Amino acid sequence: MRILTLGLDGSGEFAFQSHAHTDHFANGRLIFATRPTIFLSHLRNSRYYIPVDFGKKFYIGDFKAKLYPSGHILGSSGIKIWLDEGTLYYTGDVKVKKLRTVERAKLPKADFLIIESTFGLPRFTFPDPRESEKVIIGIVEDLIDRGKVPTFMANPYGKAQEIIKILNVHGYSVSVDREIAKVSKFYMKFGVRLKFEKEGEVKVSSSKGISVSGFGRIKLSNHADFWELLEIVERVNPEKVFTVYGHAEAFAKILNGLGYEAKSIRRNQKLEVW
Repeated sequence: MRILTLGLDGSGEFAFQSHAHTDHFANGRLIFATRPTIFLSHLRNSRYYIPVDFGKKFYIGDFKAKLYPSGHILGSSGIKIWLDEGTLYYTGDVKVKKLRTVERAKLPKADFLIIESTFGLPRFTFPDPRESEKVIIGIVEDLIDRGKVPTFMANPYGKAQEIIKILNVHGYSVSVDREIAKVSKFYMKFGVRLKFEKEGEVKVSSSKGISVSGFGRIKLSNHADFWELLEIVERVNPEKVFTVYGHAEAFAKILNGLGYEAKSIRRNQKLEVW
């Protein structure tokens, strides 16, 4: 039996990094990732990466693999691996509902699924991104009518670019801080059209303003909520499910109650799928 040593957003002889948020940075002799993930990651580290395109088969040692868009931030991906025991799909952070600045998530069938479970409880239900967009624009219109400058605070790696795009679509001029501008230029390099200037009607900041996040005043999340996580499991249709991150243990119990064979795992835990 062949053995694959692969760190999934973790450490291993080989490693796969799903996206460019620091809590998912991988470490290995060779790290596989998409080109946007590599460019964004290099803003904060100098590790050696192997670029891989979505949908193109490649090999990790003797094992065939393929990357699929995961809908989280620019370049974010999940990985499918063809093992001796069957196929394995690891989602990384994932979002099913389409965002304006991110590739739509694609979910392959697989025998085994490792799914991020950050919001793996029924109480986590996020509005559709287009509904959140209406809230943002409503706040902008209200504050401008009152002679104020709307300022939104968001993660400079992904969420800020989503807000900029929303404001661009609705015709507002936007100014951003240096960190957001730096990241946004890489989004633009990879084909996402964003416009910002020195003085804008609306400001997007990485440090102050109205919070926009899954937990913020404005709930615009680039993570799957509980119901999206269930949809992912249904679409992948695995024989076994391994839950990781966040409410992994609780989500595994819920899946077992729904008839799936599921258990929670820790990051960097050695995994045996058979």
